Amino acid sequence: MAKQEDPELRQLAERALRGGRWQEALGHYGKLLAKVEVFDVRRYDGWLEGALTAYQALGRTREAGYVLLGLRRYAEAQRHFPTAERPLEWALAAARLGHHAEAARVLSEAGQPVLAAFELEDAGAYAAARLEWERVVRDERLAGQPYETALARLRLGRALLRSGDAPAGARELSAAQRLLEAVADEAETRGEVEHAIHCYVLLIHLGREAGSFENVAEGYVNAIRLLVRNDRYDFALAFQYYDDFLTFAVERKEWYAAATLAREIAAYAVKTGYVYERHYLARAAELWEATARHNEAAGGPVDLSENALHAAIDVAVSMNDHALVARLYEALAALPLGPKRRARYQRLAARGAGGLAAPQVKAPGFPEHLRSPNAYRDPSRDDLVEWALENEPVAVLARLLVGADAARGEASFDERTVWRYALRGLLVANAPGFSPDDVRATAELARALGHVGVFQALGPLERLAGHAAPEVRAAVMASVRNTFYRRSLLIVQRGLADPSSLVSEEALRSLRWLGFRNGLDQLVRVYREAKEERVRLAVIDAMVRAEAFGGRRGERARLLAHDVEQE
Repeated sequence: MAKQEDPELRQLAERALRGGRWQEALGHYGKLLAKVEVFDVRRYDGWLEGALTAYQALGRTREAGYVLLGLRRYAEAQRHFPTAERPLEWALAAARLGHHAEAARVLSEAGQPVLAAFELEDAGAYAAARLEWERVVRDERLAGQPYETALARLRLGRALLRSGDAPAGARELSAAQRLLEAVADEAETRGEVEHAIHCYVLLIHLGREAGSFENVAEGYVNAIRLLVRNDRYDFALAFQYYDDFLTFAVERKEWYAAATLAREIAAYAVKTGYVYERHYLARAAELWEATARHNEAAGGPVDLSENALHAAIDVAVSMNDHALVARLYEALAALPLGPKRRARYQRLAARGAGGLAAPQVKAPGFPEHLRSPNAYRDPSRDDLVEWALENEPVAVLARLLVGADAARGEASFDERTVWRYALRGLLVANAPGFSPDDVRATAELARALGHVGVFQALGPLERLAGHAAPEVRAAVMASVRNTFYRRSLLIVQRGLADPSSLVSEEALRSLRWLGFRNGLDQLVRVYREAKEERVRLAVIDAMVRAEAFGGRRGERARLLAHDVEQE
């Protein structure tokens, strides 16, 4: 139906444009631009061109500048954003043109050292970025913010290492490590498992950059521990961390740790019902044998080699691999042990020899297609940018519009949809006479932020959730139902306690929709903290929605729903 209406609406807009009726043309183009899911890029850009003409004719240069950013005409857009008035938008356009140093200069002069530092890093100017990160670390706003302080020190440490100051870089990374450990412990105590895992993933990154096996191991061990203990999370992610930790331990020639880990992974496969047990048992036997071999080569204690080979034999027996058992006993008999023990091992090796072939079928390990591309996502950039922008809606939307944090290259349809929704929000927030005190306009901005649907939009929505007008707060509660993140549930939980029934009712309606896998822990918390029966029933509705995912995800949701119903 929409496709049949487009030509008529477009003709009305073009007719108004030709007649110089700019405001009327904008009304029509506004309706066209609301069709953000139009797949044809040229078609949508044609509507943007029409809106641009009207904005320019009306002298609304800032809105025209945002449309130009949407059209990716960055050099033209810069002329609409004087650096003294709109330094962020000017710098975003400069960065997209590849002028990172100029963007950094303007941002630094505007009091945005975090954004300036990232531009300098993108340009490879780590010595200059170091100076900006030092400004960030000294910022008084970091007082009482251990997580953000850890991230700033982490980025400073990286800049120091890459600019050649290894001792100073190591000191900053060490300070970041201590802060991240404390933040992770506190998050775990509060039940914020996801945040704790993010901290441990950062420890993995930090350890790799510092060349510390101990730091990498600490990150993996704790991330895996939380995933295994909280089986509401995806089993595949735990297997991915297990498998990658095993690979890393082997690369670093930590044979004993690797062999122990392989046996642990096999046990986890049995516990979760996956078919990877035999693969990791075979790896364990191989690695225990390697432990003994490398210990001998290094002239280590013979007892260590003997114990490692016994561990390998235990694994081989559990796999019914009698040929491997015989070979391992031969290796034991070759150790410089007492005559009686060597003779015993020779007899055991001879007993297992002859006709006991090892299984020929190669057992499958953790497959590549189950690996998550976001398993090692470094949140330091996104989180520091959020801290720097203080969740200011226009600044956040402007970065989303130009894809400041997106990968370079041809944009996907989903990315274009985000850009278009971000532009709509910017046009609302920059309309003539817009003011945060304008309840109707600010509520419309909240709805526009909700349509963007990405994590970065939640910060501005949190900010608007504290607006004085209940109509705006209610619009926020309605908007978060489009964003399936744990943070969305935190905003809804805040709305449930709102003194205005307009807000609390809207929050309750959104709660029923927010049933998703990664939010199950928070839904349980909302249920247990709820004082009203209707809130508990809404949580159960949300869990039923999560159950619709099916498979293991749905099964966990179903079991949780059953558990909370029994409380």
